Parts: sequence; structure tokens; C-alpha cells
Amino acid sequence: MPTFRTWLNVRRRFITPFLIVVLFVFFFFARTFFFQTLHFFQRPLVASGTWISHQYQSAFGSRSVNPEEFARLLSERNQYAVERTEMEAIKSENEVLKKELGFLQQRKMKGVPASILSRTVSNQTSTFIVDAGEKDGVIVGAAVIVEDGMFVGKVARVDQEQSIITASTDFQLATGVSLLNKTRTIGIAQGAAGNLIELKFIPADEQIFPNDLVITSGLEDRIPSGLIVGVVNTVRPEPEAPFQKAIVEPLADVRRYHHVVILVPAL
Repeated sequence: MPTFRTWLNVRRRFITPFLIVVLFVFFFFARTFFFQTLHFFQRPLVASGTWISHQYQSAFGSRSVNPEEFARLLSERNQYAVERTEMEAIKSENEVLKKELGFLQQRKMKGVPASILSRTVSNQTSTFIVDAGEKDGVIVGAAVIVEDGMFVGKVARVDQEQSIITASTDFQLATGVSLLNKTRTIGIAQGAAGNLIELKFIPADEQIFPNDLVITSGLEDRIPSGLIVGVVNTVRPEPEAPFQKAIVEPLADVRRYHHVVILVPAL
């Protein structure tokens, strides 16, 4: 009489081949379905790739670009970039010069146009050299402006053909200014950190507010009144002190300009 173990061995002998056949059939049909699905999604992508290839061939031809032609095209591209840059620079300079000329005509002032040759900028120092000097009528202490009479500094030193300008944000430069408020408050503007200007010696009883305009007072020799210095950013009252301070933001950042005008006495 067959035992249970013998019966189990016989059953396993028949079931194992059957499972192998079933798994083989399953993977065969699954593989066929997978590749059919993949082919379905590939067809539009292959078609689009073929269309792009045809368009490229029709636009550029089937020939390859030789090194000489590539070098020529690269040179033309670089030349175009240079010409575009020069054109934009000239356009910007012309707009600035028109504003400066209009200001001089309106105020009946004489100005010497000058190009900035070099700059020296640090945390406390801001100076630049221009290509105008004694031969052009430039004198020490003259005001330097950009655009519509925006004050950016004073002439510190003059040579025959060049001058050194101290910017309004330099710690060593002090300028007499006034505010365009009801009382025309007078103070001293001096360079401060962060390319800003500090307004000092403002009487404590004077009312000043953010956004008040600051202009030159005209109390200095060779610095006419009404040149725009900047706008009040922050007011700093000092309790029990006779004066208060304010931080002024210049309306013109001379670091962004390549040309300035030096105001000189009219003959």
C-alpha cells in the first residue's frame, strides 16, 4: 500500500512540469504585449525625430561645416556682439549728454564734458580720474554733475590734461546742502558707508522726513545752489543733542556713469 510520502512525490512529479509550461506561456505573451505597447509609443517619437532631421537637412543641407567656415561664422558672431555693445553704449551716452546739455542751457552755466578714465573705490574712498584739466578751464573745488544737474562730486586736484574727482559718497568730502522742505533746512552732507551720504548738523528742532529732497545750498564757493544730491532715506534723531542726522541716498550713482560734466566759471 503506497504511503502518503510516495503519493506526494508522484503528485510533485506531475505538477512541476505543468507549472513550468504555464510560466513559459505567461512570459511569452507578456513579452509580446510589452514590445507591442513600446512600439505604439515609439512611432510618434520616431516620426517627429525624422521630421526634425528632414527640416534640418532642408535648412542646412547635408554637407558638414569645415573648420574654416566655422571660424568665419564665429568671427562674424563676435563682431556682431561687439557692434551691438558699442551701439547700445553710444545710445546711452547720447541720452545722458542731451540731459546735461539741456541742464546747462537752462541754468546758463558753462560745463566741461569729461570721460572717466579710472576709478578708486573702497569702503571709505571713492575717487575717479577724468580726461579734462587746466587746459579745459577746470579748477579745484568745481562741482561735478551728471544728467539733469545731479551732483556727484568735486574736483580735488587738477593737472594740465587730467583731474581727480572726489565723489559725494567719499568719507573725506563734505558739502553744504539744504532740504527742499518748508524751512529749507541747512546741513552738511558727508560720505558714509554703503555708497550713501550722511546729513549732519541739522538743528534738533527742524522737521525732516524720509523722501525729502537734498540739494546743494550754494553757500560754498564754486558750488552753485540747486544741484540734486539725493533723497532722505532715514532720519536719526539724537535725544538731548543739539543736532540730528539723516541718511541720504544719492539719486545718481557715479559708478554707473562713464561721462560727467564739470561746472566752471563762465567767462
